Amino acid sequence: MSSNSENIDNTQNDRSARLLRNVQRSALNNVTNTFVSQDNVGQNTALRSLKSTLNVAKKDNSRISQFGKGPFVHPGLIGSSAAINASETVKKPDNLEDKENRESYSKPLPSIEEESHRTSGESDETTSTATVTNSSSSERQQQQQQQHGEQQRQTAAFDVKKKRPISTVVEQDVPKKFKVCDENGQEEYEWEDLDAEDANDPFMVSEYVNEIFDYLHHLEVTTLPREENLYKHRNIRQNRDILVNWLVKIHNKFGLLPETLYLAINTMDRFLCKELVQLDKLQLVGTSCLFIASKYEEVYSPSIKHFASETDGACTEDEIKEGEKFILKTLSFNLNYPNPMNFLRRISKADDYDIQSRTLAKFLLEISLMDFRFIGILPSLCAAAAMFLSRKMLGKGKWDGNLIHYSGGYTKEQLAPVCHMIMDYLVSPMVHDEFHRKYQSRRFMKASIISVQWALKVRKNGYDIMTLHE
Repeated sequence: MSSNSENIDNTQNDRSARLLRNVQRSALNNVTNTFVSQDNVGQNTALRSLKSTLNVAKKDNSRISQFGKGPFVHPGLIGSSAAINASETVKKPDNLEDKENRESYSKPLPSIEEESHRTSGESDETTSTATVTNSSSSERQQQQQQQHGEQQRQTAAFDVKKKRPISTVVEQDVPKKFKVCDENGQEEYEWEDLDAEDANDPFMVSEYVNEIFDYLHHLEVTTLPREENLYKHRNIRQNRDILVNWLVKIHNKFGLLPETLYLAINTMDRFLCKELVQLDKLQLVGTSCLFIASKYEEVYSPSIKHFASETDGACTEDEIKEGEKFILKTLSFNLNYPNPMNFLRRISKADDYDIQSRTLAKFLLEISLMDFRFIGILPSLCAAAAMFLSRKMLGKGKWDGNLIHYSGGYTKEQLAPVCHMIMDYLVSPMVHDEFHRKYQSRRFMKASIISVQWALKVRKNGYDIMTLHE
């Protein structure tokens, strides 16, 4: 019986000792957390957790012995050997688990009030330490900012002394404006120097562009065929329309450049002005002129076999060669023709290179190549009239100073006769079907269909094309 009571006492003492260690550890953990935390809420949390732990221990009827006041002995075992053994067990710290627990038993457990006073004092010290730390860190940040600002000022001062690198981006300047006056000193129009924008483009040769076009304007007069010289051929007007329509078909089939067709027909007209050609040899003349122009303008000229095959046996290869020699000798090998496409591209600069107006102008300009009535009219004047009408079709407004200057100085009064001739061709019955079929494709934005419909509408409503959309 005594052994059972001793076991019970030992078990209770061990349980109370284990519970006591848990209470102390929780209290120490709460105090440690209080040191780390800088908020007063952590202090109250630690006290509440300690009180709750003590309440739980009281509800479980656990006996917490205070070692400063002596060991706990059950009242029924006072004076027995079990009580003596229990006291000896408590007095000997050798049966404890580790050194940390032995040190904790050497001091009495402080009360709740003492613990609260001690934790409040430690929190004040922690708060003061944190305040000092924050102030020191803020001072350090201010010093770093001051050093960084000083480094930036030094770097900026050093960069000012350095040479500025050359920029690869060309800044666009406002174009210079010039005024053109008449003989009485009155201002006629004002134009801008658009060639200055091409100063960095070597292909535009802006340094020599004015001299180049001055030479072309002089050259178009010397290479211009005369209409009266062509009337020495019988029925030349109808025969020429048929031949030119066939040349447009072959030119489009081979996919040649527009300049090739203009040069071929100009060479043919100049040759017919000097030589009298029989009707059965007229196709040979046209084929030989197209062959000459293709070798002059094209990078890869079609073979002479292709030209001979397109005539369906009317011209052989040897005949084309002989015709080529005879034509070049008659013209003294002079093929310096100012192509109308060059003048049209020049005017397109003042039109901001609009692709729609330029495509319509190509169709209208090629009318001057097809119709017999345009023989003897300067190519630059035909190009200016074509651009004038194409802009009217698109509703772009009046013929301003830039367009006048870059067209060669042609005003509305000078363009009026040619524009009316083009309108007459558009509203008249179709003669050159291959020419119209060429410009009905999507490649040329169906320019022939749009132009004919617009011309018919203008003539039907009685509009004046020279003042339309102004």
